[in-house]
Amino acid sequence: MSLTDPDAPDEDQGFPIIDAETIKIPLVISRVNHHWRNVTHETPYLWTSLCVTGALIQSKAGQGGDLDTTHISTYLTLSQNHPLDIFIDARDERWDFQEPGVEDITEHEDLMYEPPFGLAHMQRTISLLLPHMFRWRSLSILTDLWVQMWVALQEIQPFITVDGAPCLESLTLMRCNDFISYSHTFAPSEMRLPAFLDISNTTTSHYNLLPRLRHLTLRGVHLHWSSLSYILSKADHSLRKLDLSSHCLDVRPTPGEFHQLLSQCPHLTSLVVKGSGPLTPTNNGRTSILSEDIQPVNLPRLRDMTLGYRSVFEGKAILEIIDAPYVESLILEDESHCCAAEDLDAGGLLTYIATRNIPEPIQDDHDSFLIYTTLDGEIAVDKDDFVIQKPKSPTIDLSGNAASRAVFPQLHNLTLRGVDANESDIHRFLNALQHLRRLEFQNMSIRSVRALHPQRADLTEGPGVILCPCPQLRYLCIRKAEDALEDLFCLIGAVSRERFNIGGSALQSVDIYVNSAQTHWAVENVIQLSNVGTMVKVIREEPLFDEDDSMDCDTDSDLDSAFEAGGVINDNGFDALYGVLLPVH
Repeated sequence: MSLTDPDAPDEDQGFPIIDAETIKIPLVISRVNHHWRNVTHETPYLWTSLCVTGALIQSKAGQGGDLDTTHISTYLTLSQNHPLDIFIDARDERWDFQEPGVEDITEHEDLMYEPPFGLAHMQRTISLLLPHMFRWRSLSILTDLWVQMWVALQEIQPFITVDGAPCLESLTLMRCNDFISYSHTFAPSEMRLPAFLDISNTTTSHYNLLPRLRHLTLRGVHLHWSSLSYILSKADHSLRKLDLSSHCLDVRPTPGEFHQLLSQCPHLTSLVVKGSGPLTPTNNGRTSILSEDIQPVNLPRLRDMTLGYRSVFEGKAILEIIDAPYVESLILEDESHCCAAEDLDAGGLLTYIATRNIPEPIQDDHDSFLIYTTLDGEIAVDKDDFVIQKPKSPTIDLSGNAASRAVFPQLHNLTLRGVDANESDIHRFLNALQHLRRLEFQNMSIRSVRALHPQRADLTEGPGVILCPCPQLRYLCIRKAEDALEDLFCLIGAVSRERFNIGGSALQSVDIYVNSAQTHWAVENVIQLSNVGTMVKVIREEPLFDEDDSMDCDTDSDLDSAFEAGGVINDNGFDALYGVLLPVH
């Protein structure tokens, strides 16, 4: 339900949480009595949140169901001319990852998955909403299949590129299939184009189409990047939040398009780039992301950033394009394929974040090319195409002054998820974070905690110089650690004492999240380690699903079938479709 204050300043106004339950609240209130019915019907902003899901489909025996549009029409009427928050969720929890146009289904057409929220349902929904585009405030569309998203966008395209959406502040488009983004070619290929928001062939001169857009989330959904930049350049307000995630290589923006897009977002406060960002294809010429006359995009208001990298070079290329010295919160995540043959060593990326320099030779997956491999082909990306031309950074030193050269010198909060690197690289990285107060490790080895130990500096720094990583660190959180709790206790106690003894901050609070099956500790046991007052809390996390509801693979026959051809563990069709991007050595 939309209960935000309609008179609140735009800068502070949030977007309501919309689901099938919250939208029922005005209906429930209106049924209390005649008086409350009149009150609700005369309060338009109570009816401004619309939620369209598969629950509105009325099934019929032996055939697909019809979409019940009663509540949509009612809300559109009672909301009068107030701005609308729209949430369309076409996902199906029973979806088995089959998708037309993505795999060969000629042999099993009779078994092909058909979503309950079909194309006709999507078309019907959009057709009801289009006459009210002038008052869309937020629009979120979530789908499993690309064809569902494609139909929605093609219905919207001719209207939004002519009349625009003058009130639209938030746009979220999500194709909820991260697996397909690991392929170098977009599928289904016949629906790759035309890209949404393409105004390159539009004759109208009115391009202030999204004057109020502040939040943009594109996960698995690509747009016409140059048109998007142009539209943003004409907007009355600048984007505040941008999320680009899970894009196949051939639909990502070029380095120039990515640079241009960020250049139109000078007031950006939050940036997420995961499995996306710029791509420079192999060609005969040399293409630079930055040259002497093209500088990094200055983002002075950026405070929160999430970077999910699939190669060290990809992560470095993204960071070289931006200049965001005031970022306070960073999430750094290994986004390489979960079934990759080798762990991705992120030492070079950590070194770059700490020093703006990568040691030679570059620590990356390959010597001269990035080779992305799937079972249906390969694509090679020349590293020279990624080289950014600018003056070389100073040589690496491990002094406390390293923070002045760090990519994010004002960082206060840091989360590392599955980042694999040796202890010295992690130590060098943490040593550059002189203002860090909160640190979280997820799926990290115990060496990440050891890297918090004070260490003696290089001899060039002078005799007896000892460096304390993150000297202002107060809080540490550890999630999904595979190490024994007793080992973590000993290490945390020793690290905290050593940091305190050399004048750094002792860890005040440490939270360790463990699976309920991994420990005998009761919920939220708190113990004190060492004599410096470090308090450690052990928190048990319950699994996301009930053990009774987990997959039943207890019998030998179940296990055997899982490993047979086409089984859960050995599904050649799934592997061929969502092939692993493995580095070729």
